[in-house]
Amino acid sequence: MATRASTARSNYGIACAQCGDGLIAPEWSECVGERHVRHLWQCANCGCQFETSAYIRDAAGLKMGDTDWEEVFPFLLVA
Repeated sequence: MATRASTARSNYGIACAQCGDGLIAPEWSECVGERHVRHLWQCANCGCQFETSAYIRDAAGLKMGDTDWEEVFPFLLVA
């Protein structure tokens, strides 16, 4: 089984490493570390199996404050 870095830039799936057929979802995913996810892909067309790794960037600067939450989820009026 081959391992390679993910080069997919699509929001949906990835191309098979061997035949290029489009794969929508991995067979399984595994959280390896706090910001590292590993995916196992298997192509239904040619049977090729390969892994990709995704490294999630630090989102510390993207955290929502109390006012942000109120804008996104306004308080419900209860009578």
